[in-house]
Amino acid sequence: MTEPSENVREHVYRLLFEDLNLCCGLPEDSYDLVRDLLTAFRTKTDIDTLLPDHGARYLVLGALDNAGLIEHSSIIDAAWLTRKGEWYWQALTRFDSDDIDGGAEGIGLPHDGTPCTDACLKPFWGLS
Repeated sequence: MTEPSENVREHVYRLLFEDLNLCCGLPEDSYDLVRDLLTAFRTKTDIDTLLPDHGARYLVLGALDNAGLIEHSSIIDAAWLTRKGEWYWQALTRFDSDDIDGGAEGIGLPHDGTPCTDACLKPFWGLS
């Protein structure tokens, strides 16, 4: 796996701690779950093994939907990735969850905390 750029780290930090409202606990486990769920939606794999409890499933999938990572028609279990979800899938599958914490300096928000624009979702390989 490659080392993520500061730009990618900041965006992943925003995703976890702002868009998905992660407060504390084990961010690496949350990172892994989001990555695995996005992979399942991308490959049309059943998510039952990742989220076997229906109550937890619909809470987590609702959070992914509210964060703009997935969209769906009548059944959220059959969702698909949005453009934003595809960008984050690419980021999360290229790096280890351990690479995102920022070390001793920590990580800030991208764009000094201002909202992202569509320019943030340019093809992943083009990010610096």
